[in-house]
Amino acid sequence: MNANQVMEKAQIAISDMADRLERIAAQMRAAGDETMAAKIAQLLDKARTGEMSIAFCGHFSAGKSTMINTLLGKDILPSNPIPTSANVVKIRGGEPAARVYTRNSGVLTFDPDTEMSKLKQYAIDGDTVDWVEISYPGTFLGEQAGLLDTPGIDSTDAAHKIATESALHLADAVVYMMDYNHVQAEENFAFTKMLKDWGKPVYLVINMIDKHLDFELDFDSYKESVEDAFATWNIQPDGIFYTSLAEPDHPENQYEAFYAKLQELIGDREQLIEQSILMSAYQLIDDHQRFLSVQHADKRRALEEKTQVELDGVDAGDAQSVASALQEVTARIAKETEQVSKAYKKMESDLTVLLDNARLTYYSTNEAAERYLESRRPNFKVGLLFAGKKTEEEKAAREQALLADLQEKVAANLDFHFKELLTRLPQEYGIRDDAYHQEVHGLQIAITPELLASQVKQGAASREYLLNYCQDISNSIKAAYRRAGLALIERVTKQLEERLAGESAAWRESEQKLAAVADAHKALAALQATEEQAADRLRAILVKGE
Repeated sequence: MNANQVMEKAQIAISDMADRLERIAAQMRAAGDETMAAKIAQLLDKARTGEMSIAFCGHFSAGKSTMINTLLGKDILPSNPIPTSANVVKIRGGEPAARVYTRNSGVLTFDPDTEMSKLKQYAIDGDTVDWVEISYPGTFLGEQAGLLDTPGIDSTDAAHKIATESALHLADAVVYMMDYNHVQAEENFAFTKMLKDWGKPVYLVINMIDKHLDFELDFDSYKESVEDAFATWNIQPDGIFYTSLAEPDHPENQYEAFYAKLQELIGDREQLIEQSILMSAYQLIDDHQRFLSVQHADKRRALEEKTQVELDGVDAGDAQSVASALQEVTARIAKETEQVSKAYKKMESDLTVLLDNARLTYYSTNEAAERYLESRRPNFKVGLLFAGKKTEEEKAAREQALLADLQEKVAANLDFHFKELLTRLPQEYGIRDDAYHQEVHGLQIAITPELLASQVKQGAASREYLLNYCQDISNSIKAAYRRAGLALIERVTKQLEERLAGESAAWRESEQKLAAVADAHKALAALQATEEQAADRLRAILVKGE
């Protein structure tokens, strides 16, 4: 379905269009097409503001800017002797204002009444400026219409043509201007055909007809040759106007008719905008589909290369055969991997049982802890003379007493059994590692004054709190042993994995090869589905709101 067929089938309110465009832009952006998403976003702004734009395209020598200045009755754009603009210049109705959108310096503002010469310099600066926007009152544009002066398409700078093409989606109608002597240049036909393919109104302006010499060819024959030339390219413009700004009284000058046509277009602004947005969106979806095709071409080639490998007893090009073979190999490896998982869980369980059953606090511990907590109270004091020193000495003595008690209990009830367990674990799985054994027996879990202090909660003094404090200390010590134990268990598990990996290296290598090929087949299938569905999905959003 082409753009014109879409227009015949779709009757979309501008309010509905905004929502649809927003959804389309989001999906394009999600697909990585920032360029088309940004253009759709510009259409969205256009739908919301309702501003009409008429684009002037063509040769830089065709007098576009002079024509625009004449139409506006104001010398706004630069003209001779250089190309008018190196970027898009937008002129709109409204209060006097001028903005230059630069690449490095943000938006610069000017007074169009007093700083027009500066503004014109920016209009011809294509290196640092993206576009220029000028609003001016008192023209036929009103406040809801604008003209776009685009760079000459025959410029030697390819960026100028790109700038022109990048603005066409915002145009509700296009004026293509040509110099009288260069009408039948091939670039005119190619560019005009591209404009018509967008499905928007295109008007041709043959300017500078004052160059015509009747004795060489009468003007009617000249006009017929122009129309025949465009017809040969299957181009049917919506109108052709022959103009002369140098000789306003030229008998064939159709400037007034052209001016009237522009006013008529502005009068039909709302209908043109609705049609234009739909046409542009449809074209941008086509461009997005081409983006996906180009983007996926390299990816597809890379994926196909991955399916062109040698697999033992399996046709790498058959996705189903590869998937079946992968399932078999994965099941075998999973069984071996499960052995490692079970071993880890068994060792962790043994460590947990040991820690849960280790008693670290007894009556003596509670007494030492009670005396230690008493020394931590703000009002704790010993003696009258030299109380400060005696108090500190007593605090240190009580702290040391609690540390000594805990160290004794940990050494007898936990540390010995912990090291015995951790030493035995690798032996159960046939692993011998002298360095591991040395690390286990050399392990020291420090019980420090900082640990004792960290568990103190100020203000508590009950018997219940004393028991909780002792339990907190016990839990902290066990947590430290648990962390150390799990790290050693991880080491044993890693060695077990390495041993099994060595025993099943061939199976794992086969799994990796099969998985890579299977992933490539899946990606190819997903890629094909994406290409088939992406554009249709966006068109459905655009036309049906689905």
